[in-house]
Amino acid sequence: MKILFNDVIQYSSAPKELKSPALSDVCEINGNLVINLDRVYEINSIGVGNINNNKIIFDGGKADSVYNLMLYGGNADSYSEPLNDISIITISFNDVNNTIFNLVNAGNGLYTMKKTIKASQITIEANANFIGRFAAGIACNIPTAVMKEPSYLSTSEPRVTLSGQVIQGAGGYNYRAVSLDSRYKITKEIINEFEKGLKYTGMGYPYFIDLTDESYKLPFKKLYANEKNQRSMTFQSGVTRFLYSRRFEFEERF
Repeated sequence: MKILFNDVIQYSSAPKELKSPALSDVCEINGNLVINLDRVYEINSIGVGNINNNKIIFDGGKADSVYNLMLYGGNADSYSEPLNDISIITISFNDVNNTIFNLVNAGNGLYTMKKTIKASQITIEANANFIGRFAAGIACNIPTAVMKEPSYLSTSEPRVTLSGQVIQGAGGYNYRAVSLDSRYKITKEIINEFEKGLKYTGMGYPYFIDLTDESYKLPFKKLYANEKNQRSMTFQSGVTRFLYSRRFEFEERF
């Protein structure tokens, strides 16, 4: 699986609705929306949640600033995922190549790029009505064991009468969960990314997850979820090298 631990959009000028952990807090897009990061960050993945089925364009614009004596700008370097009749999202960055990343909206979750770029600004152009949350950063690749345990759950609490009738529960929602085990695959670099994002994940912000590598045994590829013990994460160490293990227990959030 690939997971985003450190969302750099949290350190930007993005509207609070785009940074909110609740996807129901939506940001309406009227024309252009410029997101300025507080500095240049490495980015190789995008997290999106709760968008409607219209075309959305994320445009980084032209670079006009110098960072570390290097000018970020130039011709666009483009690539795209296969397209279909679902929402098409185009994301451009003000990196050295003005990279453009096209993806197909397949639900709330993480979308990984084919390379890592450096950028400090993203401009959003959309004919969509709203976006619930937008994230960006480094996707950490954590291989998992063959055993996958998906679940479908509900928070409804129906009541059974003495005569055996079911009275439906008021409220509640249905959601997915999955258990994934990783044995000695968590490296020092992944731990560093985890520590960088702990300020927000420790407050309960859900993770953006890409399960494409696991999809041969799972009925879904994208997930926006909390880890059951997210505020008390324990990793089991390896014996001879800096490698850690953990069983992840994810529960979908909205």
